[in-house]
Amino acid sequence: MECHICNRLISSRYYVDVFDHKICESHLNNDVVSCSSCTGFTTKENALPDGRHLCPVCMNLALKQGDSIEPIKAAVEKAFNRVGFDNLRFDNIPVEIVSAEEMAKIFNMPVNPHNKGLTKIASSMGLSGQTYSYTIYILNYLNKVEFAAALAHEMLHVWLFGNKVQMQQKHVEGFCNMGAYLMWNTLPSSLNKTYLKILHESPDPVYGDGFREIFAMYEEWGWEELIKNVREKKL
Repeated sequence: MECHICNRLISSRYYVDVFDHKICESHLNNDVVSCSSCTGFTTKENALPDGRHLCPVCMNLALKQGDSIEPIKAAVEKAFNRVGFDNLRFDNIPVEIVSAEEMAKIFNMPVNPHNKGLTKIASSMGLSGQTYSYTIYILNYLNKVEFAAALAHEMLHVWLFGNKVQMQQKHVEGFCNMGAYLMWNTLPSSLNKTYLKILHESPDPVYGDGFREIFAMYEEWGWEELIKNVREKKL
């Protein structure tokens, strides 16, 4: 078999990525790293200022500041409506693409390029009482299906807050990860299988365990019953 990087025959130990690309052991961490989006092998030449590395495929599909995201917002709204979320729309919710540095500044936190999306909630007092507004920030250079998944995740945070739902943190993040699951089962992409595998196998005790617990409920109840039980605070 040939090395995916140098095209030479592999005669000793080697590494394999999620796409079954095989590379010589000597390449890993020297001139080859994992793509920050799809986790496939890529070279260190494709580096972003925040330290992420993207493979050519993900870089080709990456969304940057100034790119149109209206079709993705429409796709997320349509997917949510199809499974039973009523009136979950972006009409009054700005969505901004920002760098990892800008995200850190907005939320007064350390720079973390692993934060693919965050939602800022602001409150104000008017004649009709207290009202809330939301702004969703999505990390730049996410490919389109990854962007859609992050956007759906953040939109479910908005939905939970709007419905005054309080759950353990892992169930909050697990439920919001169902938004990512939904988009990776909705939008056509050769990367979906990889993202779903990463989602299901995540070792994270909050995002991974939380998703698996909520997903088990979804498998038992389906979308409409899951939404109903979360809204009625039965979890």
